[in-house]
Amino acid sequence: MEMAARLIIKGAIAGNAENQYRMGDKYFYGIGCDTDIKVAESWYCLAAKRGHATSAYMYGYILLTGMGGKVNVKRGTRFVKKSAYLGNKNAILLLARNYFYGYGVKKNDKKAFSLWAKGAKLGCAEAEYYLGLCYDKGIYVRRNVLKSKKHLMAALERGFEPAGQAVRDLGFVA
Repeated sequence: MEMAARLIIKGAIAGNAENQYRMGDKYFYGIGCDTDIKVAESWYCLAAKRGHATSAYMYGYILLTGMGGKVNVKRGTRFVKKSAYLGNKNAILLLARNYFYGYGVKKNDKKAFSLWAKGAKLGCAEAEYYLGLCYDKGIYVRRNVLKSKKHLMAALERGFEPAGQAVRDLGFVA
């Protein structure tokens, strides 16, 4: 085993959240080993409890999807909320979708919209896309074609391809 890998393992065992996150990724993605979601879940959980934003998202995601063997919506939502609060873009998007559809939380368009706005401010193209759709459909906000176009074009400029279809469908480009 190379020296860097030994140092990561040693740090993870000693309680370093970043190293625990890296161990979670190692087993989640099968980096240098077989994929083992249960082992990944346990490393992500340790790091999440220490305030590691990405680990909190990954742990919550595993719990929400049941990838580790059992779905736990309540606990999964709690960790995704923690990650979103810490500014993780993936967690913000997942939580916004969950509020929009009422998965694990009470359906709440206002919270979904505010999370998409937060994600857009962080530079998330997908959040811009959903804001554009909210403005186009009048979801939580008054319908506003100019704001819809602004957000959809921003999403497209940031490389979010589904925004291109929305822009064409709404007739924003010839």
